[in-house]
Amino acid sequence: MLKFNDIGYVSFLIIGIPFISFAYVLRMYNSSERVNEYLQRAAEIGHQLTERLQVNEVLDLFIKKISQVLPVDYGYILDVIGDELVLLRGVEKGEQNIDIMPAIKINQGISGVVWGTGKAVLYNEKAEWENKSYGYMPEGAESVLCIPIFRRKKVEGVLFLVSTKKKQYEKYQIPMIDILCSYFIVAIQNAKHYEKTKRMSEHCQLTKLYNYRYFEELLSNEFELLSKGQRNELSLIMLDIDYFKSVNDTYGHQSGNEILVQMAKRIKSLIGNRGTVARYGGEEFVILLPDTNKQAALRLAEIVRLTIANRPFATQNFLDIGVKHESISITVSIGVATAPQDADDSLALIRHADRALYIGAKQAGKNRVAEYMK
Repeated sequence: MLKFNDIGYVSFLIIGIPFISFAYVLRMYNSSERVNEYLQRAAEIGHQLTERLQVNEVLDLFIKKISQVLPVDYGYILDVIGDELVLLRGVEKGEQNIDIMPAIKINQGISGVVWGTGKAVLYNEKAEWENKSYGYMPEGAESVLCIPIFRRKKVEGVLFLVSTKKKQYEKYQIPMIDILCSYFIVAIQNAKHYEKTKRMSEHCQLTKLYNYRYFEELLSNEFELLSKGQRNELSLIMLDIDYFKSVNDTYGHQSGNEILVQMAKRIKSLIGNRGTVARYGGEEFVILLPDTNKQAALRLAEIVRLTIANRPFATQNFLDIGVKHESISITVSIGVATAPQDADDSLALIRHADRALYIGAKQAGKNRVAEYMK
């Protein structure tokens, strides 16, 4: 005959074990549901990342979305540059901070080890990682999740996430972050390619200045701002190198190219952030000056003219092998026009600056500045 304790034990076996099994299955089900939810969110975020065309946009969106998916108080994207791991983007309590973490060597500290091994690490509290930490760690850090970012099976970066609370990350979250990192690295490469292609399409390959295409679009945008009252005036300086054909004929086209490159650098250094310099075509350059009146534009144009005329250009004589170095004096003729008084649209401003250049400066003897006169 069974005793009471025996009955209790049997009852536990009959009732308890199925309950425990059910609880375990329920936990696994809930965990599976969470994993599926995370994977779905990862796919959604991944598509958003790949839609971005600017590198900074990808970086900002990636760290923002990671912070929304996981409990992140501090998030850092580290980039492998040479033999160091360098902070690429840092967010602390929702605020960007990019000057907080020194460069890290491979196998140095938590992120250095993740870089070296290519394996993610997860720590639930400070006691687990404090002897492995190196360099910067945010104040109050407890939970740490550090994931390698791969490209072509090689670690290209590290994602370092920190929470000020204990036990905030779980192992099942790592595959989801891995997927996000895969989307991230593809989005970064796409954005870099787009930016490079865009940069090449907007710049003169010889002088590295903006080209005619970019300038016309910029001028159109500036006129739109002018029409809305967001610009007071818009001045255009157009300059052309005097006797440039004779430079090519005397010293060779390579010498002519060298002078164009030096000319571009000289003009850009004189203008600084006051306006935009572009190569308009051949030996012609333009300078667009927002919120600059005609008198100020004329003064600046005269400074440009004098600086060019008073400082000879150094080049090699490619037509005479025996002559290695040449010092060539160059002058420019310049035309200036200002909107709205001189022009109602972008094409008229270009046309009138060009007219001032050729009629007011070139035909009047070259090496001078002329303004558009109605």
